[in-house]
Amino acid sequence: MKKKHDRDRYDHGFGSCDVADTIKAACYSRSLPPFGGFQRFPVADIPVVLAEVILEADVEADIDLPSAAREIKSIRKNVYLKQAKAVPSVAFGIVKLFITGVVHKNIQYVEECSGYVKDYSVEVEFQCNQQVPLYNFAQNQSSQKNSVAEYRYLDKKGHGADHSKFGSFHYEFFNEPIEVKLVGAYINELDLAKDYDKHGHFHSITEKMEVVLFLKLLQVQQVNLRRRFFEKDAAEEGDMAELQEQAMLQAPEEDDLEAPDQSLHDRMKAIIKRLED
Repeated sequence: MKKKHDRDRYDHGFGSCDVADTIKAACYSRSLPPFGGFQRFPVADIPVVLAEVILEADVEADIDLPSAAREIKSIRKNVYLKQAKAVPSVAFGIVKLFITGVVHKNIQYVEECSGYVKDYSVEVEFQCNQQVPLYNFAQNQSSQKNSVAEYRYLDKKGHGADHSKFGSFHYEFFNEPIEVKLVGAYINELDLAKDYDKHGHFHSITEKMEVVLFLKLLQVQQVNLRRRFFEKDAAEEGDMAELQEQAMLQAPEEDDLEAPDQSLHDRMKAIIKRLED
């Protein structure tokens, strides 16, 4: 056994004990199916996927470089959202998406045929407002606070209202917000160098980008884990089946890429594979 430096021993929180040199540590694992206790009423609050959305933004931007460039070596890009809000519409089964995002770009370029590579970072903003149909219903109840329902009482003589005795009624629901989750994104772009001087250097770039976002709309809802929407439930659900049919009629027609048996990740992979082939 070799003794290590005293500082290393104290770093591990074992006081003044020596630390042995480990020769080998063999590890093994086993995967087990999930198990939970029996519930008389198996109901849980879980995030429900209301819809999976593919949103496209066509963006054009002019970028001025800090110094004249002779050649662009590379452009690295990252997408992130500054705002992603889903507002339920008064039309049933519809939400309005308000998206504000940024494409962060790191541009590497050279000023001459030889020399150092320079870095320049810039952010290109984009904004989209879109109407999106839902495939699972959002739970969104309205409240009554400003318009108060009053209670009035008859006076002792029975001739009118008793002005010394009154009451009111109001109510409010606290809805779970609809969360917008960014699952993935891809950018397809064309870069056009501009403002060339007589030495072959350019000072600005015009970029035309196709930014595609893969989004999930989620809302925490109380779900019966044992119950599924079969035909036999339609009679019990009453008008819900009719409302679901109306919402589906408003949804866009699905092509092979948007088949129901494909996840959002599968759809994104299919698009990328099609572009690479």
